[in-house]
Formats: sequence, structure tokens, C-alpha cells
Amino acid sequence: MLSDALRLLDTQGVEGFTMRSLAHSLGVTPMTIYHHFGDRDALIAAMADRVYGAVTEPTEGPPLQRVDALLRSYHATVQLHPGLTLLIFRHPTASPEQARRITEHLTRLLLATGLGERRTSIWVGILVDFTHGAAVAAALAGRATPEHSSDDAEFGAALKELLAVIG
Repeated sequence: MLSDALRLLDTQGVEGFTMRSLAHSLGVTPMTIYHHFGDRDALIAAMADRVYGAVTEPTEGPPLQRVDALLRSYHATVQLHPGLTLLIFRHPTASPEQARRITEHLTRLLLATGLGERRTSIWVGILVDFTHGAAVAAALAGRATPEHSSDDAEFGAALKELLAVIG
């Protein structure tokens, strides 16, 4: 069901993604989906947990090197299903566990650089927003494909500049 939901979101976009359209594509009633997930937010959270579960948490290297690797992994993952990120923005009560995991890991890594709690909180916001924006923009512009690897290189170069400010 989650694979079908992601496929529908990818093909129909955020506006076309409804419980009714998902049920229709599955050949079931909307109540079947509600039975499995409870509500729309729970479905969105389950979709996000499946997708963002692929984001790796680097364990080797200095903290900023691991931040770089974490955000590159997240950037690549967001590009797979950019509508999912937009859907989460529209439904902030859909709080995916994997998104929390990634944010907590990023926070721990930034704290390990010695930034302190206040600056870490600020930089988490900056880095997450930058990564979301770059990934969603590239994907929605049709540039999230292997032949557009220069966009990944541009993201990496910009990320490197941001991380240089930190340390």
C-alpha cells in the first residue's frame, strides 16, 4: 500500500494525492486505508518513514564530515519523492519518526563541533531548510536525475561553503 501511495504521489502530485484517489488506484474503499493507518497524517508518516529510513547516519570521520555525508544522503533521498516533503510541509501533524531521527542525529553531530545549543539549533534549521529547498527545487525542475549530476555537485559545493562557516 505504501509503494502505491508513493507512486500515486509521484504521478499525481500533492494536489492529486487524496485518500479517495489512493483507494481508487488500489481498488478498495477509502475506509480500507483508514483501517490500516487511522488517518491521513499516519499514512503520510508511514510513507515518510519508509523513504527516509534509507538515509544513512555516518559514523566515521569528524563531525562536520559526517554532517556533510548525512545531508548529502538526505538530499538524494528527498529527490526520490519530492512531493512527500511538500506533503509533510502541508500536514505538520504528520510527524515521521525517521525525520526526527535524522534531525536528532544532525543535532548531535553539530553539538559535537562545539557550537553550543543555541547555535546548533540555528544551524539545524539553516541546514535542513537549505537541503529541503535544494532537493525539492531540483526534483520539481526535473533535474533530479543521473544526467543532472551537476546539481548534486552544486548542492555539495554550497553545503561545503555553509559547513566552512561552522568550522
